[in-house]
Order: sequence, then structure tokens, then C-alpha cells
Amino acid sequence: MQAKINSVFESIQGEGKYAGERQIFIRFFGCNLNCAFCDTKLKYYRFYTLSELKKRVERFDEIKFISLTGGEPLCQTEFLKFFLPLLKKDKFKIYLETNGTLYENLKKIIEFVDIISMDLKLESSTRMKKSFWDEHQKFFEIARRKEIFFKTVITLSTSFKDIKKLADFVFPKKKILYLQPDTNTLDKNLIKRCLKFQKYLLDRKIEVRILPQVHKFLKIR
Repeated sequence: MQAKINSVFESIQGEGKYAGERQIFIRFFGCNLNCAFCDTKLKYYRFYTLSELKKRVERFDEIKFISLTGGEPLCQTEFLKFFLPLLKKDKFKIYLETNGTLYENLKKIIEFVDIISMDLKLESSTRMKKSFWDEHQKFFEIARRKEIFFKTVITLSTSFKDIKKLADFVFPKKKILYLQPDTNTLDKNLIKRCLKFQKYLLDRKIEVRILPQVHKFLKIR
């Protein structure tokens, strides 16, 4: 059994609730979506077997916090079904970064995941002319048994209509929401837009925070 892996490295988490924490990152190759703002359009990978990837992770012998990122890690769930139990046996904490659409795949590995960073995809931001609210809802129903928070990328094309839909989705779930300004177009106009959206969401009684990608500002991986 093999997985397509772009890279394995140690760094700090740059997004969401755990920003600043040191983690081992396993970047999986491949994604089921094609968001306009994607900053990780991966072009290469190498195959790892279960034992090879486990040995690669063990090089970082002082860190027990692993981020599964991508791409979309859940595109390779069949590999994760066997790999994650190996990590849990060695008492690793598993942090899943996901676009929150592959709910059937999540079912197969949810018992091995500790924390889920669920990226809510707004139609106006992704520019894919499709909304994912049904998929996100089904995903959340499975993910809710674990620690979970939401984030969404805000771009210059993000519409107020989508922010209202976002509020309707997030409010009943009582989870923290992170607005992440698009690093590719980060300027004063985008910051103003984020602040405007934050005020609206706060008025809707949603716990919302604005947080750009910290690792990009520090110019690290």
C-alpha cells in the first residue's frame, strides 16, 4: 500500500486555532476541488509505503503532533485507514486539515482523528460556480464528535450573499470561525472587507476571528 506524498516537514501551524504550534506536516498530493485561491497547487509527489512514511515521521522524535494537509488528505483514505492506527499506537495527536466535502471518506478514519480544521468553501471565493453546503453539513454530522473549528478564505470576490449563507451554517453549530484573508491578494481593500464581514458575523452572535496565514508572514513553510 502506498500514498502520494508531496512533502514531510516540521514547522509551525500557520492557520486557525492552533497557529504557532509546532507540528509535523504530511502534505498529501491531490485534491477533489480546484479553488481559485489555492496556494498549494502541487506539481510533484513521491510514493511512500506505510513503513517508509512512519520512519520519515519518526525522524522528528520530539514532536507528537501531526498535521495531515494537502491537497486533500481524504482523497487517500484507504492509505490513512492503515497509517493512522500506527501513529495512534505511538500516541501521536492527529490534526486533519480538510475541505470538508468528502464525508464518506471521513467515516472510515474519524476514530483516529483528534482535531479537524474544516475549510468552508464559498462559491464566490472558489469561483467554481458550485456551493458545498450539503456536503459540509453531512461532513459536520460525522466530524462533530471530535474537536472541530471552521475557517474560510476571504477574497476580493467573496460576496455578502455567501457570508449570510456562512452565518446560517455556522451559527447553530456554536464553533469558532476563522476568516482567512487570501494571501495572494492581501491588501487594504481585502482587510476592510474582512473587517466588514467580521462585524456582520459578530452581530449574528458568531465567534469569529480574522487570522491570515502566519507562516507566510514569517516566510517559512
